[in-house]
Amino acid sequence: MDNQTSTHSTDNNDIEVLKKMEDEHCRLQRQVRMIQADRQHRTMGVHPQFREQDHLLSTLKKEYINLLTDLKIARSGAHKKKRKRMEYELKRSLLCRVKTQTECDEGVIMMEQLDRVLESKNQEMLRLRELVNASRGQMDTRRMQSEHRLVSTENQLEAEQVRFNALQCENKKIREEIEHMLKDRAHFNQAWTKMLAVLNKGKKFLTDLFESSTLAYDQRDEWCAKLKSLQEKGKMDQMQQVQEMRDLQKSFDHELKLYHFLARKGVMRINKKQEQREEEEKKKLEDDLRKQFEDHVKILDEIQEYTHEWNVGKIIESFELTEHQNFSMYKLLTDYCAENVVLDRSLREIRRDVEDRRDWNEMMDRKRQDKLDQLNQELEEKRNITEELRSKLAEQDQALHESMDKIHEMFKMLDCSLEPFQNLLGDKQPSLQQLNLTLCLISEKVKEYVQTVYYYERCIQKKSDKSSTSRLKKYTVHAEPPNYWKAAPISVLVPADPCPSCVEARWLSRVSETAETPFDSQQAREALLALISEPAYLRSDRVHPLTECRVPRSRAILARRYLHH
Repeated sequence: MDNQTSTHSTDNNDIEVLKKMEDEHCRLQRQVRMIQADRQHRTMGVHPQFREQDHLLSTLKKEYINLLTDLKIARSGAHKKKRKRMEYELKRSLLCRVKTQTECDEGVIMMEQLDRVLESKNQEMLRLRELVNASRGQMDTRRMQSEHRLVSTENQLEAEQVRFNALQCENKKIREEIEHMLKDRAHFNQAWTKMLAVLNKGKKFLTDLFESSTLAYDQRDEWCAKLKSLQEKGKMDQMQQVQEMRDLQKSFDHELKLYHFLARKGVMRINKKQEQREEEEKKKLEDDLRKQFEDHVKILDEIQEYTHEWNVGKIIESFELTEHQNFSMYKLLTDYCAENVVLDRSLREIRRDVEDRRDWNEMMDRKRQDKLDQLNQELEEKRNITEELRSKLAEQDQALHESMDKIHEMFKMLDCSLEPFQNLLGDKQPSLQQLNLTLCLISEKVKEYVQTVYYYERCIQKKSDKSSTSRLKKYTVHAEPPNYWKAAPISVLVPADPCPSCVEARWLSRVSETAETPFDSQQAREALLALISEPAYLRSDRVHPLTECRVPRSRAILARRYLHH
């Protein structure tokens, strides 16, 4: 069993190897066919893929020839005179530009110096004004106080006199106004009483009109409602009567048919129980009528005893009068209740408005208090920040003065010349306004000393002491050589054998035949971002060797290269 499995596995491995060999053979055959086709195309003429590049090369060659002819024409005799004249004018314009530039720079430097001097003088003037005001304030206080007291007493006396005269004049005017107002009040009272009388009459007339109109409107509504109900009741009664007539007609027809049937087919039969039942019903009906009559008579007697009247018309009139009185009292009571309800509602609304206003006032007070607390907190924070900034400013001023003192000491120690300060405005020595010039002079002096030491060590010490084994070489001061920029070699940036297919597809395809304007910094950044965002940038835009390329066309180029070699 084990031998069978081993033989089966070896057979499978052999089949897989044969399949791989066949696939490789087919791939090599396809590659050979592609290489032969490319070779045939190349021997026949220009390859279609390189036609655009050949066209570009031909146009560039033509442009090169045109440029050579233009240069030959420019080097001719007629153009030499123009060139000399242009060079002369260009030199003159350059000299004029340099002269104007120097004058402008001098003017700008002079303006800056004037600004600095003015700023420093303004600061000194403000400081002197503070000192003068502080000193004069102490000296002139007593004189000012005495003058102020004298002037204040004189002013008080004049003010009292003017006030007394004004009061007398105002009293006179007030008396005249009071008399005039009393007369106006009498006229106003008369007109007011007349107007009140007229208003009372009109109010009474209006109340009567309102009462009559409301009564008429209520009666109209009541009669309309009654008429509507009567109409509806009449319609219902009519429908009921029609239905009863239909039922009676049906019963009559039935009774008539039954009568004819019994008249023809039967004879009348006597039923004693039925007759007794009918007699009892008649007696019961008579008793009910008698009892109802007695009740009505009793009610009439009670009414007569209550009213002490035997006339029916008077009884009806008295009943209607009491009914009207009761209705008027009921209406008055309902009006009073409605007015109480309205007043109660208005009172509740007023109380609710008062409570809402109180709540709103409390809320606004809380908001104002919160705002005040917030503002106080912000004020404290701003105060703390200003105190910190003042302390930092004082520390910075102190550090600035200390550094300026050290720079002044360094300036004196290096024995720098004060001649550059003579042409400046303001301070003629190193100060904070001329800090840049001071540092420049110090740096120039240090460079001079460094060059002197370097010359002394390299030239004089080397000649005098060639075989000396002193430690000067260990502690010599060397000038720092300038750092020149060197471009990175191309072998570091680009591999030795880049893929021509990807370079042609991605880089040469972007070159246009027409003239293009160069990009600025913003457009260059946008172009780079657009290039990075393309998915093809990860595959072919990065320069890579030909052997590591995954494009099928690059494999054909590699096979053609192997074929030539």
